[in-house]
Amino acid sequence: MTASKQQYQPLNTTEDAPPPAYEAAVKADLAQLAGRATPPFPVVQAAQPRATAPMRVSGARNPKQVPVGLDGKREWSHGLCACLETPGLTAEAMCCPCLVFNANRERLVHLTQTGEPHPAPSRLGLWCCLYSLAPQLAGIGQVALQCVARFHTRQRYAVRGNAVEDVLVGAFCSTCTLVQEAREIEAEEEALRAGAGAEPARPSEGYYRDEEGLVQA
Repeated sequence: MTASKQQYQPLNTTEDAPPPAYEAAVKADLAQLAGRATPPFPVVQAAQPRATAPMRVSGARNPKQVPVGLDGKREWSHGLCACLETPGLTAEAMCCPCLVFNANRERLVHLTQTGEPHPAPSRLGLWCCLYSLAPQLAGIGQVALQCVARFHTRQRYAVRGNAVEDVLVGAFCSTCTLVQEAREIEAEEEALRAGAGAEPARPSEGYYRDEEGLVQA
């Protein structure tokens, strides 16, 4: 027995309307989301990368506001070949380097021990005698003194450099390095006299401890 086509019921191809309870729940959820001040999920905003501003350390040991790198070091306030900006000091360093060397050492030691500028640094003293007699010590004594002095100056002011550079500069640019160190020390002394970054000395602590809290990004 075969069934005729009239006995089959056609399939329903139309969608039935959702139940009232479902529509009410959806409308309630939409109204709740629309009333929120912030979306329920984090919003990701795309932005172009920007260069980070260089860190600056202020205070008496960096009065020129030379940018400080991520390693905590900076460059000299004055270039090695900028000695012509101070012709008087350069002439003295060229003709009588022992006098400038003695003055630099006395000023730097006084700053390290007291945190204040030397009231009257002398150009004649022990360091002057040692510097004058240094060429007699195998011919390298003067270079050794220059290297040690430059290293101590770099340490106090967190200036970037290395031992090889100190040796080369001390051997071939003694006049320029004497002037460069003297101007770096003078910059701190002038800042201290003006009252920038002055505070009680802490000789036993880090050489940049007096400028903590003044770092600006």
